[in-house]
Amino acid sequence: FPSHDTKWSALDWVQVWQNRWIEISFLLLGLLLLTIGLIAQQTTSASSQRLRIIRTGYLLFTVGYIGWFAQGQLTIVNVTAAVESLTSGGDLTFLLNDPITSILWIFTALTLFIWGRSTFCGWLCPFGALQELVSMIANAIGLHQRRLRTALDAKLKWIKYGVLTTILASLFVAPSFAEMAVAIEPFETAISFYFVREWPYVLWAVICLGCGVLVYRGYCRYICPLGAALATVNFLQRWSWIPRRDACGTPCQSCRHRCEYQAISPVGKINYSECFQCLDCSIVTGK
Repeated sequence: FPSHDTKWSALDWVQVWQNRWIEISFLLLGLLLLTIGLIAQQTTSASSQRLRIIRTGYLLFTVGYIGWFAQGQLTIVNVTAAVESLTSGGDLTFLLNDPITSILWIFTALTLFIWGRSTFCGWLCPFGALQELVSMIANAIGLHQRRLRTALDAKLKWIKYGVLTTILASLFVAPSFAEMAVAIEPFETAISFYFVREWPYVLWAVICLGCGVLVYRGYCRYICPLGAALATVNFLQRWSWIPRRDACGTPCQSCRHRCEYQAISPVGKINYSECFQCLDCSIVTGK
């Protein structure tokens, strides 16, 4: 039988959810709209102008509401805390104390089966959305991202897996180092603390955002350990949702050249583990 403390703990998280029902309702509405938009991706991306308006609006919602207001930033700390809890004989009920985070994790887990990691990384990560919005501002004033050589891009994408492996391994061999290593994520500084923090953390967050000015979503593509963690379970995806044609890759290269994430190979194959679901390629393939 559960102890008295366990009962009270359960009541505590229920109370938290009840107190935040308005925030939860807005989040669920936002997730519903996103789901509809992604299911009807050909309608969403019927024109570049429509897609730009929808995507920009949703990214602003992600940063402003999900991130800064509701504090719904998933992080590698959630993953390390879960690993520590499970390996010590605990469970994941501690996540219920934060309803926004819990709902985002559930939605991310469910969409992994459909669209892969791209739904969270491309649409629901507040820091990722902030990085993309900064890139848009940079583009508007004439600063454009540089497209790296395919071979170099492919090598750099392995860095995030090294970061993830280091963090997870240190949980067991050097826990104190793991606590410092997770600070490689700028999420807490940029989203949780609104950049009001000690200067080294702020500087690192600004550098990570600056990566997106130089290379499209540079932090997300090359450094982010949470993105790496989600990419490692991308095999759960069961739907190749990007339209393909016989001419894709041979001879047509339109999608590959439009893909800022460089997730499409010259032969037209999609690397869904590196796709961020921006839908730019759907503008081409949907016609």
